[in-house]
This record gives sequence, C-alpha cells and structure tokens, in this order.
Amino acid sequence: MKKISVVVPCYNAADCLHHCMDHLVGQTIGIDNIEIILVDDASTDNGATWQVIMQYENQYPESVIAISLEENLRQGGARNVGISYASGEYLVFCDSDDWLRVEALELLYSIIKHENADVVEYRYKKVYTYEEADSPIKYGDASCEIIMDNEEKRRKQILVSTDELTLGCMNKIYRLSLVRDHEIKFAERLIYEEPSFMLPVRLYTTKHIFIDVVLYYYYQNPVGTMHGDQVGGARRLDNANVWIGLYEDLQARGLIDRFPAELQYMFWSWGVGLSVNAILHKKQMLKAGELFFLKEMTLKYCPDIRKNTYITKLAPEWNEILLNILTMEFTQDNILLLNAGLMQYLLDNM
Repeated sequence: MKKISVVVPCYNAADCLHHCMDHLVGQTIGIDNIEIILVDDASTDNGATWQVIMQYENQYPESVIAISLEENLRQGGARNVGISYASGEYLVFCDSDDWLRVEALELLYSIIKHENADVVEYRYKKVYTYEEADSPIKYGDASCEIIMDNEEKRRKQILVSTDELTLGCMNKIYRLSLVRDHEIKFAERLIYEEPSFMLPVRLYTTKHIFIDVVLYYYYQNPVGTMHGDQVGGARRLDNANVWIGLYEDLQARGLIDRFPAELQYMFWSWGVGLSVNAILHKKQMLKAGELFFLKEMTLKYCPDIRKNTYITKLAPEWNEILLNILTMEFTQDNILLLNAGLMQYLLDNM
C-alpha cells in the first residue's frame, strides 16, 4: 500500500501541470511511497493536457495513474473519480495550477501517523507567479489539536471558520478510510463545491491537527475557477445548489437531526448568505429570479430560520437585512433597496 494518494484534477492544464508535478515527484518522502492520480476533466485543448499527463505516467508507471473523463465534471467530480482510484493510507488534493513544497508529504505523513489523527490541516500561501521559490520552513506558534470525540465537542466546532479549522479541501491530509467508510463525495458539475466534502468530513472527524506552517502554494490564476468570469452568469447560483445537495445529504445521514440549529444556520449563512455575497462581490446586482430562488430554498429546508438562535448572535445586522428576502415583494424598487442595503453593509465591514 502506498502511504499517500494525491488527487490532481486537470482541465486545460498543459501550461501549469509541469510545475505542480515537479514538486510532487520530487517529494522527499520518495516517489515510491506516493501515488499521484491525474484526472483529465474533459480538457478542450486538443489533447495538450493529456499529453503532459501521459508523459508523467510513462516516466513513473508505478506511481502515476492517468484518468481521462469523457464529460466535464468540474473539480468536485474529477476529485470523486480520483478518490475512487486511491489506494494510499492517506489522501491529499492538489490543484493543477498550485503546488506543495517538496517536504510537505513527508512531514504530513509523520504527523498524521504519530498523532493518529483523521485530518491534519496546514497553511497555504497565495502566490501570483510560478517564479516564487520555497522559503525555509518556518513554524508559527498557532499549531493546535482539536478533539471532537463527543456530540457537544463536535457541536462547538460546526460553525467555526478560522485558520485552524477551515472548509477548504486543499490544505489538508485525510485518513482515506474516513472518507471511504462514510462515502463522502464532492458536489459535481458545480463550483463552490468544497463544503459538500468538508462539512461531512468535519462531522465525522474525531481528531483534527493544525500545524502552523505553509506547505501549499495557491496560485492566483486570473482565469481559474474562482477568479475568472465563470463565477458569474450561469454559475451565479452554483453555491446555493451545492448547499441544497449538501443539506439533503446531511439529512439522509441523520446529521441534521443531531445538530439542527448549527446546520440550519450554516445552510442560511453559507448557502444563502455566501451566494448573495459572491454576486455582490463581483459588483453585480441580485435579480428577482435569484432572490425568489433563495427565498424558496430557505422556506423549503429551513422555514423557521428566523427563530434560529444564531441569527442574532452571528452577524445580526447582515442577517436582519438578508431576512427581508423571505417576506418582501420582488418589485424593482424593493430589489434596488435590498441590493443597496446589502452592498453598503459589505462596504462598511470590509
């Protein structure tokens, strides 16, 4: 068995994949101890991405697995396919335009084994060029251990969003059996997909370790998923649809019944609130149809959200403005007023 499986979704990645892969095949843990699963997510670059993938599979046949998808499933779907091929004891994700420092997997394997943890989280650094060299490893003083071995401890961590406990999937190593045993999957064909995987992981994790050191370099690609135009247009409600699917998944698992106030508030805050925020952040206006969709999803899944204890505890002013969508008439004047109020709140709290 390999020690670590690394899943790398690739879409039109011919120009950046070499940089990512050179850092993976050069890992100090040794190429024989890892498997790298490269998933070509139906690239449209006339085979250029697949050609790069095959170069690495041919060079490292015992450590690189090449998978070609006929249909574009977006990053979540590509990761799901990669996970299905994984055979390592632990699991790591790396996007094709990002990279891990070469010591990362050796360090992470040592920690997760020694601590017998389910997840180890580490810092990432945003970079704007591939020329940025790895700086010497430098530890901060915020490393910590989070134990969630009973309902109350887990409840206290559900709403946490800090550097030590995030809902991003890239800056972590996971025990693969935790993912497999609980059949945890990403939302497919949507952006903003990471919470669909990370929230179930958090709810099933017993021991989470955070190490205060940068191991992942997150390239700010101007045409990437979260920085290009695709967060607008037909993708404007992708986040809401991710949370609808996630809420239904959590219901089926019986987790909503165990943590109703916390998970319903996350549905409101992340599913509705973040959808609104993402649109306004692009300096675009919320439309009547979008507001109606957000209203209907709230009334369907969380009809009593106004009574939720966290509404007045967390971001009360924002929630007060946003709750208007549940009762307002969607006239042009009302929509303009709501957009203005929400935008002003965001500007005042930047």
